[in-house]
Amino acid sequence: MRGRVPIGLALLFLLLALPNAALALDHLFDCRSLTDKSSIQPYEPLTGGVTHDSDDARYLDVNLSVQFRLAPFCDNPAGVHNHFYLTMATRFGFYWDTRAGSPVIGKRYNPQLLWRFTPDVSDGTSTSSKRYIDVGYAHESNGQLVHTPQQYQSQLLLTPDVQEANQYIHRGWDYLHLAWKLNEFGHVATYLEGKYFLPHGLLQGPEDEYHSWEDNPQGKERKAVDGLDAAVEYPVHADKILGILDLAAKYQTGYDVPLRYSTERLEVGIQAGPLPLAVWVQHGYMSDLATYYLKVTSYGIEVRFFSFSTQP
Repeated sequence: MRGRVPIGLALLFLLLALPNAALALDHLFDCRSLTDKSSIQPYEPLTGGVTHDSDDARYLDVNLSVQFRLAPFCDNPAGVHNHFYLTMATRFGFYWDTRAGSPVIGKRYNPQLLWRFTPDVSDGTSTSSKRYIDVGYAHESNGQLVHTPQQYQSQLLLTPDVQEANQYIHRGWDYLHLAWKLNEFGHVATYLEGKYFLPHGLLQGPEDEYHSWEDNPQGKERKAVDGLDAAVEYPVHADKILGILDLAAKYQTGYDVPLRYSTERLEVGIQAGPLPLAVWVQHGYMSDLATYYLKVTSYGIEVRFFSFSTQP
């Protein structure tokens, strides 16, 4: 992260102080303890598997995430939930036996302050809720250190392979986030998501994306390929297809000129005994933050958990 970090920390401390104010309203709300297990959950699925991108070597792909409920810690008696969260998602690529030294390369660091509105009686902290609306302020970067053409030339001396050297170019953005989950069609869930990438953010400072010195004919701004997302999942309840399968389809495009640059992704979930597996294929952009602007075909297989519990 670069830029005005003290301001971001001040906002975080402010949110951490909100529980004390919320306790003054306990006569209106059913308040829960900080020790309630629902206060800490994964924000995105916890995954580990093998990924191959057509512009990169094969690597072990690990995604970890957590969401921690901040304030208020209370629910409306009518069943409506309004909660603030601090979320964090990370991604690492372990190039085991595919690059010299088998390096581990950070690919994504994504902290976010999030407000979730859940108009259901189901647990508002769970991604299995039937419906919710998220509004957030987020920072996303790959945590790398190459910012200038001089640094890039130095990196090429260390890693002469251009594909590998490109993984060390820094990318970073702050963005506004809006997500909406619907589950009004029986066993089908629909997700709509929007992001607006800020030219200058509280945590990132000036956005850091494709630079002219990279001299790639496919180079473009992130808003050209990302910012508008739609996804469907079937089924979303315990009953799977043939008892073991579930399906997901996702579409992504930029908001600069919608539909001009698109990404399609298909996923098949397989319950293999106690292991929840997912096989997926993707064609388009955003396979990696460092080379988000390249059109790439990717595929992989992973173990995927939606909670900290390992129970199926």
